[in-house]
Formats: sequence, C-alpha cells, structure tokens
Amino acid sequence: MNRGIRKLFDLREDQDDPQAIDADVRASVRFAGTNLWVLIFAILVASVGLNVNSTAVIIGAMLISPLMGPIVGMGYAAAINDFELIRQSARNLGTFTGLSLLTSMFYFSLSPLDVPGSELMARTTPTLWDVLIAAFGGAAGMVALTRKSISNVVPGVAIATALMPPLCTAGFGLANGRWEMFAGAFYLFLINSVFIAASTLAVCKLVQLPPVADLDPAKRARNRAIITVGLIAVLVPSVWLGWRFVQQEVFAASAQQLLRRLEVDPRYSIVGQSVDRAARRIGVTVVGAEAEQQLREQTPKLLAQHGLHGAELLVRRAGGGALDLGQLREQLQADVRRDVSELLSERLARSEQARLELQQRLDESSRREQQALALAPAVLAELQAQQPEVRAATLAPGQRVVVAAAAGTASAPAAEPRMVVVLDVARPLRPADRQRLAAWLALRLGSGPVDLFERVTNAPLAGRAP
Repeated sequence: MNRGIRKLFDLREDQDDPQAIDADVRASVRFAGTNLWVLIFAILVASVGLNVNSTAVIIGAMLISPLMGPIVGMGYAAAINDFELIRQSARNLGTFTGLSLLTSMFYFSLSPLDVPGSELMARTTPTLWDVLIAAFGGAAGMVALTRKSISNVVPGVAIATALMPPLCTAGFGLANGRWEMFAGAFYLFLINSVFIAASTLAVCKLVQLPPVADLDPAKRARNRAIITVGLIAVLVPSVWLGWRFVQQEVFAASAQQLLRRLEVDPRYSIVGQSVDRAARRIGVTVVGAEAEQQLREQTPKLLAQHGLHGAELLVRRAGGGALDLGQLREQLQADVRRDVSELLSERLARSEQARLELQQRLDESSRREQQALALAPAVLAELQAQQPEVRAATLAPGQRVVVAAAAGTASAPAAEPRMVVVLDVARPLRPADRQRLAAWLALRLGSGPVDLFERVTNAPLAGRAP
C-alpha cells in the first residue's frame, strides 16, 4: 500500500536527464539576444494592457515574458551549489528588472492615460496569498521543467505568478510620482521572485539533482541561514498586510449587514451610505432631524451588536423634516406633466416646420407655373426661328422623384425640380438639334434641367402653354 502511494507521487519516474535540465535552465538565464528583445516587447504589451485595463492583453504579456528564467536559475543554482550561476542569474535578473522599469516608465510617461484603473491598483496591495501563489506556482513550474515531455504547466505558472504586471505598475508609479504604488507593486514583484526561487530550490532538492560541488557543513549552514533570513524578511510584511486585508474584509461584511438592517427599519429613511474599510468608518445619510437623533442614540448599541468594535458610524441629515410621500407624489406628477408638455410642444414644432416647408414648395411650384405660362409664346416664337419644324410647345414645371435603390430603406425619396417641354414637330429632330434645343431651353427658362420630348404631328403652327 505504502509502496503504491510512493510510486504514485514519485517525481523521478519521468524525470529528464540532469544534463538536459541544466542546459534548459542555463539557456533561460541568458541575457543578450532573443531574451532581451522579447522582454522589451513583453513589457510594452503589459504596459498597454494595464493602461487600458485589458486583462487579455496582460495575460498575453505574461506568457511571452522571459523574466522567470533568471529567478528559476537562482533557485536551481542554490540547490546544486553553483555560485557562479547564482551570480550570473542575480546579475541578469537585476538587469532585466532595471530595463523593465525603464521601459514601462518611458511608456507611461508618454501615455495620456494617467488615471490608474483596476488592473493597476490590483498590483499595489500584496498579501500572504501572493506568497502562496508564488511558492506553489514556482514549485509547479520547476516540476514541469524537470520532466522529459513538454508540459502545459509552464504557461499556467507564468499567468499565476504574474511577474510582469507588478514591474509595469512600479513603472507607472515612477512615471507619475505615485510612490505608494511603486512601493506596493515592487514589493509584490519581490515576493514573487523570492518565493519562486525558494520553491525551485525545494523541488530541486526533492528530485535530488546532483550538485556541482560539495560544501562543508559550516558553509552549508551559513547558506541555509541566509536563505531563511531572506525568506522571513520578505514574508513578514506580507503576513501583516494579509492580516489587515482580512480585517478589512470582515469589517466590510459586518458594515453591509448593519446597513441592510437600517434600510429595512421603518424608523429611518436612508438616502445615502458609504463604507471606508481602511479607516473603519461607516457613513449614513438619513431624512429628517428626528431620525438623525434616534440613529445617533442607537449607534453604540448597533456597532456592538454587529461586532464593529472600534468602528465609527457617521450620521448625516439630508432634510429638516420627515419624509412626505404625498409631496413626493405631487412632485413626480408635476415632473411627468412637464415632460409630456415638452414632448407635445416639440412634436407640434416639428409639424409646423413640416407644414411651412410644404407650403414653400407649393408656392415655388405655383411661381414656376406662372413663369412658364408667361414665357410660353415668346419661347415658341424663338423655337420656330431656330427650328421651323416646331408646330407647338407645351411647358410644364414638375419634379423628378428619385427613389432609393436599396430595398427597405427608411429615407424619403429625393425630389428634383425640372421643366418638362413637349414639342409638336412636323418631322423628328436630329439628335444634335434636340440636344442643342434642350441646353438652350434650360438657359432660356432659367429653371434648371429640362426634360425635352417631341411628337410628330401635322398640326398648323400654334403655341400652347399650361
């Protein structure tokens, strides 16, 4: 039974060759070339994602970031006693960190979006839970790195531990002089780095990777003491921040229970409320002096009943009398009547405007008709002087209506004023003469485009007009 359980959890069964593991770790520690450019691009992608509050973009930056390489290299080097690799990893991690801060600070200095969103603010308050995420994520990543087959664990570790966003948030703090944001974000990055390295060291010891050199007991004890002190130094602030976070959450939950109780109490008309977790302060705005006085008297008892010891309940008054529902109903009815009156007035104004436009079009049509009637005899005489074949002329003002080509369109047809001229001719006009007459008529009548038609007839010379 015990042997079966040990075999089930045995990490050495599909473990890769130590030389291959060593080569992979050393390659990820490398500073120049591809890793450097990928880091710059990842920092810019993460900065844009944080700036526009896009979670998907931030996740993409986490997946392509090479920041975890030097951190894993430090833990691995400490496990195999390779002090040269520790120095190289620490040096490269410092360079990566400085370059990341400079790149993100450069971007945020140019960006017009200088108000931090929720994604930026989420990286400024590290707690004990971030320590656990970094430790478990780093352990999972190192287990995956020591396997023979390629695993999908590494992308998940990159997302979970989130090394890139805290550095970009720290760059935002530097660019905008928000030092509290810089301190919180950089501390989160420090937590992730230290505990990823520590869990890497633990996994390497667990799978028994061979050391490159043996250490004497005194030096081994000293190294362990340094690692322990470093872990405790990083851990203690996160424990305190985690405890404060829990206290604020408990306070917020109790405060919401108190506010819900006050909302259903018929003695109070609550019109406003607020909860300040950090200051342990609850704000309530009530209607009426009597309700304000009652609530002030009940404050100590209410806070004690809900376990809000040391909290403060601020009571404000919104009005000087009791809530008058009849008055509110009358005010609402008056508002509705005013809105309906405004709506009717607006519709009447639109109808009057449409009537005026229609009247203007009718007047214009009548004017053009009278003008055509007056010009008809003179135009016919001039036409016969140019084309003796013309026997009669009919002039009629009209409109050319263009229907929209798209089916189902809601737009009204477009109307274009035109003059319609029908010529009675002894024989058909030549195309050139017909085109010339149309151009002359448009100029002579001064009414815009002319639609010229002809019909062959043997009628005597005469002139007709509408």
